[in-house]
Amino acid sequence: MHYPETQVKGSYQRQAAMLEQLRDCLEMERESLIQVDVDQLWELMEKKKSLVLEIEKTGNEIKGLMDQCFQESPESPRVSALKEWPWFRDVSRQTTVLKEGIQARLKENLSFIHDTLGFFDELIGIIVNNQDRSQGYEHMGKPQETRKPRIYSMEV
Repeated sequence: MHYPETQVKGSYQRQAAMLEQLRDCLEMERESLIQVDVDQLWELMEKKKSLVLEIEKTGNEIKGLMDQCFQESPESPRVSALKEWPWFRDVSRQTTVLKEGIQARLKENLSFIHDTLGFFDELIGIIVNNQDRSQGYEHMGKPQETRKPRIYSMEV
């Protein structure tokens, strides 16, 4: 294995490890959301932010190394790497699967947050008698995009 190739492989492995850490953070975030552990949510937010920055930095490093390795190639660096480096396909697939898992967990967490805020919004609406009690679960039948949380626009 040539030196630039080992650098690319090492960078991909570092990126995969950081993606696994980010995925784990999102799983812990879900548990913290369920248990309403605000302190841990703040810690996880900081950790996620630093991981995302490091992942982006490593991604830029990989891109630069790949451009450097395959600057003479008429094909894209990715296509050339797939042809020349047997390990590249597996590492590339691993990072893709991790990114998809992260995206799925992120969507789940955002959905949980949105549903929770909707519940509290309706609860506050009931408390201040701003809506009819028979419509307590109004969010169940309406599309989420059309509703705006009253909690932000009402004076409590």
